[in-house]
Amino acid sequence: MAKAMTNIDWDNVNGDRLQSEVVGLKPTEIGQRFTAFLNNGCRLMVGESKVVRTNPNLKFNPAEFIGEGWTIWKGPANGDGLSGKAEVDERSPALMEVDLSKALFESCLKQGESSIKGEEKLRRLRESGNIQFGGNVFLALWQDYQQNKENSCLEWLYRNHKISWMSFFGLVLRNPNGRRCVLCLFRYDGEWDWSYSWLGYVWRAGGPSVGLAS
Repeated sequence: MAKAMTNIDWDNVNGDRLQSEVVGLKPTEIGQRFTAFLNNGCRLMVGESKVVRTNPNLKFNPAEFIGEGWTIWKGPANGDGLSGKAEVDERSPALMEVDLSKALFESCLKQGESSIKGEEKLRRLRESGNIQFGGNVFLALWQDYQQNKENSCLEWLYRNHKISWMSFFGLVLRNPNGRRCVLCLFRYDGEWDWSYSWLGYVWRAGGPSVGLAS
């Protein structure tokens, strides 16, 4: 750090851009960006940004995508999930495109914690006020990967940010047994795949949620 700070050519740093695009960032986002820079050998990222575009006409249908009996959770968490307001972050479906260089990957762990239950993580995410990605962004990323593979947005995230797992807390699903679940994308053995995780599980730092600052 001392070498970096004492050898930066500050005369060639755009002060206005630094003030408008960096100084106001949350500490967690600054940390994520700097971590990605270090993981890339202190070189510029492979592509300054990567944008995924959603399809407003394509709605995530749990029964079609996962299987019969899957639905979007409705009503309170302690209900049966069959009636009431759909449990979604309504800001996610409004996103027409997402600049993944600005995506937040949050574990929600507090100092001294090594794990957290899914329902508590969901509560903390909502308290943060950040936008949680839902089915529309999940579908956009998955379809982009199917079409572009090594040139996909998911591979860009892996190369630049070492992201190999992300969960989508902006959409709570109900499985056929009445359990509350969320969608996940993960990388294993060089390939990306999708799954879902029960909110009753224990979540660790390696299973971050993905979203945007509000």
